[in-house]
Amino acid sequence: MKYKTAIVGSKDAVAGFSLLGVDVVPVESPTEAIEQLLALKKEKREDERGIEVNTYAIVFITEDLAGGISPDDEKKLAKGALPAIIPLPSHEGATGYGLERLRRIVERAVGSDILQ
Repeated sequence: MKYKTAIVGSKDAVAGFSLLGVDVVPVESPTEAIEQLLALKKEKREDERGIEVNTYAIVFITEDLAGGISPDDEKKLAKGALPAIIPLPSHEGATGYGLERLRRIVERAVGSDILQ
C-alpha cells in the first residue's frame, strides 16, 4: 500500500515540493488552509484488498499558516492516526509554532512540560 504526501502553504513556499513528488496545495489564508487540511484528512481510497484507507499519510503545513489554526480545529485535525500533520518553517523562516505544538502534545502525554 502506498500513501501520498502533501504540503499546504502559500504558493511561494510550496511550489518546489512538486519536484519531490509531493502533492502541492497552495492556499492564501489560515482559514483556507484548515479547509484544505480537513479535505485531505477525509480523502480515502481503496487499498489492494478493497479496504478503504486514508490517501495521505503525511500532510505538511507551513508554520505561518499553522499558527492561525484554532484549538478547536487543531482537535479535529488530530483525530485519527492518519494523516500526520506536520508544521514546517515557511520560506520566511520559523515562527516557533512547531515547537509550541510539540510542547503541548508532550505535556498532554506525560502530564507536565518536560521540554523547558
